[in-house]
Amino acid sequence: MSKDRHNAIRPTSQVFTPEEDVLFEVALESSVSAFTWAVLHEGADEATAVAVGWKPRSGGRKPAAEHTISLGSAVEWDERYVHEHEDDDVHLDEGEYRLVLYAGRPGSGETGSAFIEHAEELDQDAFAVSTHPAAGSDTGHDGDIGQPLRVALVREGPTGQVERSSPVTYAEFRRFLEADWGPGDAYDDANAWPAFGGRPYQALRRAARDFVSRSKVTSFGDLVPPGYEEHKLEETAAQFPGILLPRDAGTAYLPGVELIWNYWLEEGMLVQTLNVILARFQNRRIPGRDPLARFDVTPLLPLRNRLWGYAEDELHRLTVRRRAVEYEYEYGFSLIGRAVPRPHVVVERRNGFLATFHQVLFLAHRYFKELDDLTVQADAFPLYRALRDCHIVLSQGTQNQYGEMAVAARAEFLVMQSILAEPQMREFLGGRPMTPYPEAWMDRVDSMKSIQGWTDTSIMHFNDLATIGEQLVLTIRLGNWADPGVGGIEAATWAQAFRYGIQKYAAAYRSATGVDLAQEPSTEMPSTLLARRLSGARIRA
Repeated sequence: MSKDRHNAIRPTSQVFTPEEDVLFEVALESSVSAFTWAVLHEGADEATAVAVGWKPRSGGRKPAAEHTISLGSAVEWDERYVHEHEDDDVHLDEGEYRLVLYAGRPGSGETGSAFIEHAEELDQDAFAVSTHPAAGSDTGHDGDIGQPLRVALVREGPTGQVERSSPVTYAEFRRFLEADWGPGDAYDDANAWPAFGGRPYQALRRAARDFVSRSKVTSFGDLVPPGYEEHKLEETAAQFPGILLPRDAGTAYLPGVELIWNYWLEEGMLVQTLNVILARFQNRRIPGRDPLARFDVTPLLPLRNRLWGYAEDELHRLTVRRRAVEYEYEYGFSLIGRAVPRPHVVVERRNGFLATFHQVLFLAHRYFKELDDLTVQADAFPLYRALRDCHIVLSQGTQNQYGEMAVAARAEFLVMQSILAEPQMREFLGGRPMTPYPEAWMDRVDSMKSIQGWTDTSIMHFNDLATIGEQLVLTIRLGNWADPGVGGIEAATWAQAFRYGIQKYAAAYRSATGVDLAQEPSTEMPSTLLARRLSGARIRA
């Protein structure tokens, strides 16, 4: 618990057996004068308080900064779930439980269950009670496994390559729509909506905002590739840094999306593709030649409803100017184009991010090389220092519009992807049926690039940069790498957990820009590299 500098509550194990005493640890800031903890049972309809306790029990004595608390110290408990045995031990029934930390304690004559109804929540975590202990949990052997042995076991890595994809992607959004609006393609049925008007688009926009707003990060485990920890000792989870929340945060989580996802898709021409289609839909001529002169949409197709609503909603969408200045503020990334504001209008620019982030990727590849060489002892300390430097730079940009901008921009881009994924788009733009695009909207973007003479780099590479880059940046921004208790062990565990993603990001960056981050930590702006590559391709053509 020493790594978490904010109010926190954590169980000592993720899974307890019914015979075990449930223990949990509490860390408090110096400003907390009293606290209440509660164990809630996750029922089908609502959570039920099965045990509640608080400190101090009475008087005004301030509690210590750290506590190890047993379930048996509860002041109140629900006998439907908690049973007191002859040995005076208290045990829980099998099931899933939530552990919640509250500020303050019940007033005179007030029950703990009534107090938590209105109390301020400081932190929460979860655990389970099962007759089947978690893999790697304590089985009665001596707990004297030293740190060097833990590191050696962690170095073995997962049995297979594991990549974590963002839970806020078009594919997940599509499943969300199908669950919310009906099975299959029911929500694409033109007869399900009014013949004219923007209601289909408005429903799509509301669904996207609702979907994105559900993404959150409460612990580092939310960012770790799925399946990674089940190949490790249970202690591996403790080798990741804690999540850093601002001291004045009114919530126990931060959004699980990053604006770098939007940046890379914008560089991949997602936004420009739909803008060109929308201009032709509105009979507006864009500068230069107009390859879409024969683009027509019949009123009988649902695509027309989507495009009409999208055009009507222009005043409520983020402009490229707003996104561009936020890219500069959070990452120091610049866009190139007529609609992009001039550099002198930007108040603050995160110049150090590109150098520190690419240094992290470069040192990670060097660590992998040392790790695979059994004749040397891999040293992760340089990687830790790079992670710490990058974390500090990112934390300076975690202000102002951070979070709000990423959530709003993600919802808008998901709507763009949904409109492009309509089957009628393929009828108009054509495509390559034999190219294995992971998502339906991708071939529309690549087709538009070919029609307009834009870059020939596939949108699949930019999508890899967006999804993987987002996960890596989230782990660096939200992980408390500046904590004095964090060092090379945590950096080594991070590198191995995200090894596949790091290598895939570097490969996608090389395909898009021509720069190999595994060989050199380039500090040249991605937009400059992309523009230079496009210019060279046009000269060769």
